[in-house]
Amino acid sequence: MRLQIVFIFLFSACVVAVPRSTKPLLEALEFYGDFPFSSKELEKASALPIGQPFSVQNIVPASRKVQTFLYNRGYLYARIDSIQQKYSTDSTKIRLRFYGHSGSQALFGSVHIHSDSLESDVYRPELTVKEDLPYSQAELERSIARMLEIAADEGFPYAEVTASKPKFITKEGQPLVSVTLNMHEHEAVYIRNIQVKGNSYTQTDVVLRELDIRPGQRYSASALRRIPAQLNRLGIFKLVGEPQLFRSSADSVIIRIPVTEGNATSFDGVVGYVPGSGTGAKDESYFTGLINIAFRNLLGSGRKFEVHWKKPDQLSEEFKIAYNEPWVLNYPIDLGLHLERTVRDTTFLQWSYGLDMRLRLFRDFRLTGHLQKTTYLPDSSSSRIMHLAQNEIINARFGVEYDTRDYPLNPHSGILYSSSYTFGIKRNLGPAWLFTEDSLTRNEDLHSIFLHFEFYYPLWSNQVFALSLSGKQVKGNQLQLTDYFWFGGSRSLRGYRENQFRGSSVAWTNLEYRFLMARNARIFLFNDWGFYSALEQGKKKQEILPGYGLGLRFETPLGIMGVDFGLGKGDSFRDAKIHFGLVNRF
Repeated sequence: MRLQIVFIFLFSACVVAVPRSTKPLLEALEFYGDFPFSSKELEKASALPIGQPFSVQNIVPASRKVQTFLYNRGYLYARIDSIQQKYSTDSTKIRLRFYGHSGSQALFGSVHIHSDSLESDVYRPELTVKEDLPYSQAELERSIARMLEIAADEGFPYAEVTASKPKFITKEGQPLVSVTLNMHEHEAVYIRNIQVKGNSYTQTDVVLRELDIRPGQRYSASALRRIPAQLNRLGIFKLVGEPQLFRSSADSVIIRIPVTEGNATSFDGVVGYVPGSGTGAKDESYFTGLINIAFRNLLGSGRKFEVHWKKPDQLSEEFKIAYNEPWVLNYPIDLGLHLERTVRDTTFLQWSYGLDMRLRLFRDFRLTGHLQKTTYLPDSSSSRIMHLAQNEIINARFGVEYDTRDYPLNPHSGILYSSSYTFGIKRNLGPAWLFTEDSLTRNEDLHSIFLHFEFYYPLWSNQVFALSLSGKQVKGNQLQLTDYFWFGGSRSLRGYRENQFRGSSVAWTNLEYRFLMARNARIFLFNDWGFYSALEQGKKKQEILPGYGLGLRFETPLGIMGVDFGLGKGDSFRDAKIHFGLVNRF
C-alpha cells in the first residue's frame, strides 16, 4: 500500500513538472544585411504577426515572402542566408533574426514591342515599364494587361501578348533586364448587332440612342464598360447588367445588354394633421400633405411627366407640373416645360413657367439652358410692412453639367459637377408708393450664379464617402425678399425646417459616410454645414449653421423612400427633425 502511494506521488510530480505545450509569442523580427528597406517594411512583407503565437512552420513561407518582396522591387539577386531563433529565458517569447543579402538593384534595359496590326507607338506611352526604372515582375504584368486593354479598345478583343525570356546583362556594373513583348492582335472585330434583353415596356431605340456604339462600328471594350452607367442615368431601369459578348463570325460580334425595368409610374400621397394648442379661441389645427404623380417613361419612350403638390404648413403651399421630351428630332437634346405656383407663408404668391434645355455634347458633358418668367404677388400687409413690390422677372440661364456617377440613385463612385449663370430682367409694377418712399426703379438687372459638386469615393466594398457642395449668389441694385434663395430641410441642410433660411448668398455642404445595404438602400451618418448672408431692415445678417444625424434609404413599391433624423444648431434630442422624402422624383 505504501509502495502504491509513493508511485502515485512520483507520477503526480512528474506531470506537474512537464511544461504545458504552448507556442511562444513572436516578439520581434530583426534583419541583418545590406537590405535597402526598413525593418518595418520587411516585417510587413513577411506577413508574420508580432505579438501572436508563433510556429516554426511559418519560417520558410515568411522567408519566401521577403525574397518575393525584394525581387518585385528589382533585387533579383537577393537571398536570405539563415534565420536564427532567439528564445527568451522562460521560452515564452521568440525573436527571429534574418541574415541575408540584397545585391544590386536590376533596372529595365531596352523594352521592345512587336505587334501584328497596330503600331508599337500606340502601346508604348501607356506602359509603366520603361528603361532605367527598377525591374518589377508585377509592373511587367500590369503593362501587359494594359496592352490588352488598348488592343480591345482599338477593336481587337481577342488579342494576346507573349513575353520573350528576359535577357540579363551587366553594363558598367549595373544589372539590366531587357524585355521583348510580342502583341498578336489577330483579326479586327466589328459590331454586327446590339440587342437589349428584358425591355418589355421600354422601346429598344430609347436604349440604343444613349450608347456610344452602333452596329457596323469597330468593337471597343471601354465603350461596353460605360454602358451600365449610361443607361442607369435614364432613371427607368431597376437594373442594368454587364453587356454580354457573342462571337458571330471571325470578325464580328453581337452585344447583348440585359436590363430589368423599374416602376415607370408612381403615385404617392401623405396626409398629416397638426392639432392646435387649444389655448386660443380660434381652432389652430390644420392638415399638411404631399402628392406626387410621376410618369418617368411614358409609353416606353423615355418621356417624363410629373405633378407635385405639397403643403408643408398651414400658410404655405407648393404646386408644380412638368414635362420632359428627350431626343427632340432625334438629336441629343432634351426639352422640358414646367409651371409652378408657390405660396410662401402669408408673404407672397409666386407664379413661374419656363422652358428647359439640355444638350449632350460629349459622353458625360452637357450644356444646359433655361428660360423662365416669374411673377411675384406680395400680400398687401407684407407689401406695406416689408416693402415688397409686385414684379415680373424674365430669366435666361446657361450652364454646364458633367456627370460620371455609376448609379445616380445610390452612387458607389464618380462625380457630378454643374454650374450656371443667370441673367434676369426685373420689372417692378408697384404699389406706387414704393417708387417714392424707397426710390424704387421700374427696371433692374439681376445676375446670379449657381455651383454644385458631388464626389463619391468607395472605401471598401460596401462603404462610400460622399461629399456635396452647393452655392448660390444673386446681385442687383435693389434686392428684396422675393429675389433671395431659400434653403434648409431634407434636400439641403438637414436638422432644420424646410426653407427655413434665405439670403442673397447661400451655401451648404453635406458630408456622409454611407453603408450600402443593397442597390437602392443605404444607411449613413451625415454632417451638414450651411451659410447665408442677407440684408434685413438695412442690417447685414450672416450665420453659419451646423447639422448632423443619421439617415436611411430603402426601396418601396412607390420608389426609394428617404428618412433622415437630424439635429440643428443648439438642438437637444427632443428638438430633432425627421425628414421624409421620395428620392426618385425628376
